[in-house]
Amino acid sequence: MKRNWRIVPVMLLCCIGGSSMQAGKDDGCVAGWHLIFNDSVAGANVSSAFSWLDMHKIKPKKKIVVGVIDSGSDTTHLYLKDALWHNKKERDNGKDNDKNGYAGDILGWNFLGTTDGSFNMQSAGTEEFREFKRLYPKYKDCVVDSVAIANATPEFLYYLKMRAGARIDTYIKFAAYLEQQGKAYDELSRRASEAYPGKDSLRVMDIMNIDANDSVFNMCAQLIAVDLMSGSRDRLWKTLVDNHNAKLELARKRIHGIEFDPDKRLLMGDNIHDGKDCFYGNNNVMCDDYYHGTFVAGVIAAQPNVINKMTGIYPLAKVMTIRAVPEGDEYDKDISSAIRYAVDNGAKVINMSFGKRTSPDAVMVEDAITYAAAHDVLLVMASGNSGVDCDRITFYPQGLDKSGCRIDNLIRVGASDKKGNPAPNSNYGQNTVDVFAPGVDITSLGPDNGFDVSSGTSVAAPVVTGIAAMIRDYFPKLTAAQVKDILIKSVTPMGDKQVKLPGAKSNEYVTYDSLCVSGGIVNALDAVKLAEEMAKKRRKN
Repeated sequence: MKRNWRIVPVMLLCCIGGSSMQAGKDDGCVAGWHLIFNDSVAGANVSSAFSWLDMHKIKPKKKIVVGVIDSGSDTTHLYLKDALWHNKKERDNGKDNDKNGYAGDILGWNFLGTTDGSFNMQSAGTEEFREFKRLYPKYKDCVVDSVAIANATPEFLYYLKMRAGARIDTYIKFAAYLEQQGKAYDELSRRASEAYPGKDSLRVMDIMNIDANDSVFNMCAQLIAVDLMSGSRDRLWKTLVDNHNAKLELARKRIHGIEFDPDKRLLMGDNIHDGKDCFYGNNNVMCDDYYHGTFVAGVIAAQPNVINKMTGIYPLAKVMTIRAVPEGDEYDKDISSAIRYAVDNGAKVINMSFGKRTSPDAVMVEDAITYAAAHDVLLVMASGNSGVDCDRITFYPQGLDKSGCRIDNLIRVGASDKKGNPAPNSNYGQNTVDVFAPGVDITSLGPDNGFDVSSGTSVAAPVVTGIAAMIRDYFPKLTAAQVKDILIKSVTPMGDKQVKLPGAKSNEYVTYDSLCVSGGIVNALDAVKLAEEMAKKRRKN
């Protein structure tokens, strides 16, 4: 997923801690506003849920493990390290002590690195570009016209779709333009050597003063007119030529790389299309780009602190760190492997703050979700930040079984703001987005043992994950499907007033209730009350 959330400086307008929480002024970023609920702040009502559980003397088992599939996390962060899951059967001795197939997985696993640790993937680009790159050698010389399209195979049409999605045509045209400019530079340099024989240190003004009025010279000058006019006339001509040659060489390298540079993901050594080949990677879950995962983990289980009293939704949870999401679009294989790893190593809730529009091995991921369902594991997924209707535009993973029905252990989350409105960029969908959760100006963990404020469905999903972890810890006999049902049925209604959809045209208005199945914002207090009712019925039966 493209992690295009917004980071803003933290403004601590109030102190929020324990089970007694009060909101400050409703005019800025309030640390912890998402934990409360009152007439002016439409948070998730977490503090009241803890108070209710305490009042009814309901105790947690303190054994809940939450898998966070993300970019890794800062395992040294002062307010996260005590919340980290530790594999008690494993030792940092280079051996697979617990025989689970992952040597040294003390804190989790990194599916984006080579076994020897010599390479850890940071950026992966878009899935559309990767698919275009895969098919480019086969179709690069094909003519694209109405006849070709009319007789095209499904794969060729898919290639054209990926090519358009990767927006590569613009760059290919740009590279071709640079090639034309290169020829113009060569011609003008030849003309300059004729006009100024033996002269060193030619300047731009010398080229512009050449007395030539033929069409070739004029065309060459026009091709590089922007370069000639931007800057001092006293610049060295060689500097201009060298700058252009550097841009041209880079463009040539990139165009060449489309066909000949291998996908660095292949360095992992696994079969990228075999979901069962999941024993690859290394135990380095704290690579350079771990801030997204740290923030997400903090929303779920950040430990109480004395700096700003900010805390995670459920600090008793143990966070299993699974690195499988690079900058750009995640690989299907890594998500499949990450889900299976989390399930096999004891996670009962998995947070998935990612998603994408193209999924070549979608079935592999759906099989992993089904595997999680068979082991009673709840998956919580961000809906995405494109401001679109997921009923109409597909975002992966979908969480569908073989018959096309939604699997009952995956819950998809949209983002809401402090007033209870859908966040401006949040995706929605009556049949595909189950609940909303606070996802605007949320405070969580940042760099250097500090804090940041961020927005997006990547932030809203861990709010739901934290509440799900709370329910599963206090009411461990409830199934994943039951917890999902509880979260949906216990929401705070968003109302029936007419609102403008995120990303909609100015005249497109609907009611809140049509935005999602439940029509509301997750409510921890009502969720634990409903969970207690369901647990009582289960005990009676």
